[in-house]
Amino acid sequence: MTPNRILLLLAFVGSAVCWWPAIIEPSLDFPRWILLALVAIISIASILLSGGGRWPAFVAATAGGSFAGLLSGVILWPWSDGIAQSYALFVVLIGTAAATGAALICGWAAFLAVRRWPLSSGAAKGALRIVLGLCLAFGPALFALTKPLVKRRVARNESIAAIRFASLKNALEVARADRGAADSICDGQSLEKYYSGPPFTKEDWIRISGNYVEEEKYVYMISCHQQGKYLLEARPKMPRVYGYGTRIFCADESGEVACNLEWNGP
Repeated sequence: MTPNRILLLLAFVGSAVCWWPAIIEPSLDFPRWILLALVAIISIASILLSGGGRWPAFVAATAGGSFAGLLSGVILWPWSDGIAQSYALFVVLIGTAAATGAALICGWAAFLAVRRWPLSSGAAKGALRIVLGLCLAFGPALFALTKPLVKRRVARNESIAAIRFASLKNALEVARADRGAADSICDGQSLEKYYSGPPFTKEDWIRISGNYVEEEKYVYMISCHQQGKYLLEARPKMPRVYGYGTRIFCADESGEVACNLEWNGP
C-alpha cells in the first residue's frame, strides 16, 4: 500500500471514530465544534503530507469518514430519547454537511499552501505526523475515557447535591423554628441568611421558591404550603441516561415524603 493510500485510510478512519464519543450515552460535556476542528486538521495534515496532488480525495475521505462515523454511531448506540432518535438521520446529514464544509475549505487552503511552499523539511513533516497522530487518537482515547470520567462526574455531582440539599433543609428548619422568620421560609432571599452550603446565585434565591434552579447539574426547588409546610426537592437536571446523577433528594416538614423515582428513568 502506497503512503498516500495509507494517509487516505487514516483520514477516513480518524474522521469516523472522532464522532463516537459525542454520540454514546452518557457522554462527556465538551464543545461539539471540536469535532469539526479535528476533521479540518486531519484534512489539512493529510493533504500537506501527501503533497497536495490528490487533495479532493482526502476531502472526500474525511467527509465520508464523518458520515460513516455518525451513521454507525447512531446505529450502534441509539439514543434513549425516542424523539431525539427519530431525528438521528437528520443529525447525521447535518453533521456530515458541516464536516464536508470544514474539510473542503481547509483542504483547499492546504492545497494552495503546499503548492506555493512545498514541504521539504523533515522536521515539518515529522511535526505534521505528530499532529495527525494526535487527531487520530482523540476519538478512541476519549471513547475509552468516557465511562470512568462520567462515573467520576456523577459521584461529584451527587456529593455536592447532597451537601446543598442538607444545607437547604437545615435552613428551612431553622427558619421554621424562628418565629420571626416562620412566615417567610419560602422567601428565598430571607432564607439565604440561614443557608451555609455551596453558594447559590442571587437569581437562584429569588426563583427557588416554586421554580427549579440549576447548580452543578442538579436542580433544586422549594414548594411552599400553608402553615409553614414545604416540600424540598433536588434532582439531576436530566434523566439518568445522560450521566449527570442518579440520586433524588426530597424532604418535607414531617420527614415523611417519597420522591418520584420514575423521573430518573428505568
